[in-house]
Amino acid sequence: MAASEYVDSNRQAWRDTPYAGVSWKKLRHDPASGASAVLLRFEPGACYGAHRHPGGEQYFVLQGSVQDGADSWGEGSFAWHPPGSVHAPRSEQGCLLFVSLPQPIEIVGEG
Repeated sequence: MAASEYVDSNRQAWRDTPYAGVSWKKLRHDPASGASAVLLRFEPGACYGAHRHPGGEQYFVLQGSVQDGADSWGEGSFAWHPPGSVHAPRSEQGCLLFVSLPQPIEIVGEG
């Protein structure tokens, strides 16, 4: 049986992404499957480029709001994207998301 894992995200530095104003903290990563759990932070006006989720995605909005497609989701909102889904989230006011991915994403464009 695997051991439990604990992470104090307050002790981690934010890491840059290829997208201005979007940063992340790794909470968990399984090298065998590619599964991960991260905190994703958007500064006001930031966008994440279009990408595909081969294994799907789940996220929970901890702070602020995120625009995903034509809709905007605020604090306390949960989203599940099915395997193969493509999107390019953005945040007008800034936000903090908890994101869970069963597989790594695939970049499909800029946006």
